Amino acid sequence: MTQVEASGRRERKKAATRARIIEEATELFRARGYQATTIEDITEAADVAPRTFYSYFDAKVDVALAQFEEWSDRHYEAMAARPLGETPVEMAEGALRELAQLGYVTGERLRDEHGVPYPPIASAVVLSETEPEVAGRVFQVLMGFQSRMTELFRQRLGYPVGAIEPRILAASISATWFVAVYGFGDVCASEVDPPSLDELGLTGMRAYSRGLDRLWEGRLGGTP
Repeated sequence: MTQVEASGRRERKKAATRARIIEEATELFRARGYQATTIEDITEAADVAPRTFYSYFDAKVDVALAQFEEWSDRHYEAMAARPLGETPVEMAEGALRELAQLGYVTGERLRDEHGVPYPPIASAVVLSETEPEVAGRVFQVLMGFQSRMTELFRQRLGYPVGAIEPRILAASISATWFVAVYGFGDVCASEVDPPSLDELGLTGMRAYSRGLDRLWEGRLGGTP
């Protein structure tokens, strides 16, 4: 085995171990809740030593929101790859389709073994916990995503640095995510077959779209 092959094998093993830790933690958080799950519970379920856990994650909140952070990164990349000329709603629809193809489940109507709907784990943490470390990390991730989207929209539409319009466009993406996540529980309580987070988010985007499209199309058409 060459040095390159050995290095590649090590990286694959590390990635598999990290994925297993996240998977086992996800199941524990869903079954027991965030506060009731300890790092010891996670390492036992994943069959790894505590030192192995800490080689991948600094704290429990890191593994709890790992999927959310990865989803945020992939979501931005998918938005940035959308064709020029698409509206924000069209960009969001295409990006979420791509995320579904990559295996993210925000577009699925998830149900537990009793048939009860539930949101993806990162969203479940946001809905069920009030711990500052969780809320703070979610805010950091979301603001980082919004900042990148602001710059994407600014460059795509040719707005000058400091223009407020790209921030409005980017904030709409963040706002509809909040609407979807925090509205999910209410929708589940009132509907037999509630929509997925993606469906709720796109509903929010479409509600925003009339005002957003005026910002978007006015700039493309040269209207002040």
